[in-house]
Amino acid sequence: SPFGAGCRPCCKMRAVPWGFNAQLEARPPAAGWYSTADMLSRLALATALFCYCLATQPLRLARFALQYNRLWHGGFTGTAMTLLLPVTPAVLAAIAWGERLKQFVMREDEWDPRFGEEPCIWYQPPPSKAAAIIYDAFRPLADWVAAFVLFGDNRVAIDHTIRDTICTKEYWYGLLDGVGARRPLQLGSWDGHALRDVGRGVESGGCDLVCKISDSYLGIGDLVFKRGVDFATRGDIEAALRGDARYAGRPAVLCEMVQPCAGLEASVSSDGFSAVHSLDIVTLRTREGAKVLSLVLWTDCPSWTSHSATAGYLVDIESETLVAPAAWYAPGFCSMAAPLVGQRVPGAREAC
Repeated sequence: SPFGAGCRPCCKMRAVPWGFNAQLEARPPAAGWYSTADMLSRLALATALFCYCLATQPLRLARFALQYNRLWHGGFTGTAMTLLLPVTPAVLAAIAWGERLKQFVMREDEWDPRFGEEPCIWYQPPPSKAAAIIYDAFRPLADWVAAFVLFGDNRVAIDHTIRDTICTKEYWYGLLDGVGARRPLQLGSWDGHALRDVGRGVESGGCDLVCKISDSYLGIGDLVFKRGVDFATRGDIEAALRGDARYAGRPAVLCEMVQPCAGLEASVSSDGFSAVHSLDIVTLRTREGAKVLSLVLWTDCPSWTSHSATAGYLVDIESETLVAPAAWYAPGFCSMAAPLVGQRVPGAREAC
């Protein structure tokens, strides 16, 4: 890799060497990322991992399958799927292809509403029709077998694949507050029926507010309340939430909207985009302590949220430099131009 010499020293200190370097040195097949050849390779790897788990932990895998399948596909269907455990990759592929056929016949939306109210770039299929068909088989199998590898047959963890009951916004806020981390100031709390003030209250300050459903993800259900435009009093916000079916009976938090610092556009976004961005830091606990597995900058956001990112870059921790595009991450990023490679992201090392 042309960037290898600059990145390996940081791996010895802060990052997991095999994890960081695997991403940095990843090379696409001749036809490119998320081509038909690439999707066949990914599907083969996921299938091989499934077969390994089935051969080495058959009883635990069966317990996981029964819980996971019943949760995602219903009691009868999930139980039937579990009885067909050895051919799970084929069963999941058949279900995915059936959904795709239904969408085609009924001319339904092609994206899964679980992944956002609009097409989400992280879940867009590959541009090639052949690759997209293979991707439909790969994605549910990859999710299925990865869940088993991560947490086995733990019921609480399996439940969290579809609905957060413990790891809600309030849970993460508590962890951040416990270590004195900075986070957006919370000014309100919605219990699913009524709004109450937190701290100074929603009418205080001069910032716009962002409302997020406690157990949601990918920005699904997010609302922005512009001060002086969408609301002037707490009652204005409460009336809006009561009138939104997505918030009926679902707790939510209201925090001040955080804006990127002025002048960051040149280092964290391409021409024509604002400085809205996020740093995606994945860590792994090792015998030597917590290490960084990956550090990715999501940027080039056409809206106020980084969930709208259209580009991703791998960041070298020590030099705080964008060293490679994350084109391997998802089909939506496979053809990104990556003009920001070589730019610095001040503060990335400290954030790790």
